[in-house]
Amino acid sequence: MGISNLNKVFRPASVAVVGASQTQGSIGWTLMKNLTQSQYDGQVLPVNPKYSEIFGIKAYESLSQTRQQVDLAVIATPISTVPGIVEECVDAGIGGAVIISAGGREIGEKGRELEKKIEQKARIGGVRIIGPNCMGIICPDRNLNASFAAHMPSTGPTAFISQSGAICSAMLDLSLKKTWAFDTSLASVPCWMWISGT
Repeated sequence: MGISNLNKVFRPASVAVVGASQTQGSIGWTLMKNLTQSQYDGQVLPVNPKYSEIFGIKAYESLSQTRQQVDLAVIATPISTVPGIVEECVDAGIGGAVIISAGGREIGEKGRELEKKIEQKARIGGVRIIGPNCMGIICPDRNLNASFAAHMPSTGPTAFISQSGAICSAMLDLSLKKTWAFDTSLASVPCWMWISGT
């Protein structure tokens, strides 16, 4: 289950964006823009009850309403909603989730409690989590930009993982100037649970 679910994070055939938005400049809008304009060949499913469609793609009220297999959920909603969304991921058999939402342990005890709830729910279903409070993931070999970074590096043999979004952004900028190529680029602040554990 573990390796399979890691593949669903880094090689997803379908990505649901929870908190997808039509509001230009928002995180949900940027995630949708990056996924739909990066030539990613998988299915993109926007999830937001406020819209019937986003970027011309049918939008769903919740993950359970998609009625199809989703490999990866990218979550950009208020962190108070994330434990419930992760529970939906478990119920829907979704293998991985990238939690963009901020407001975890970096804000103190209340945030730490929220992270514990997220972790508990993820462990029940073996959902691999990256985040919370992260920039997202970029997998150039799949043309997958599930982040709010503006650029896609070239495909190559190197993977880059950073706990700092600022460092990852700097590396992405350098990769464009120096033509460095990456197999998988990942930024997470912090990479904290269910990445390699079983």
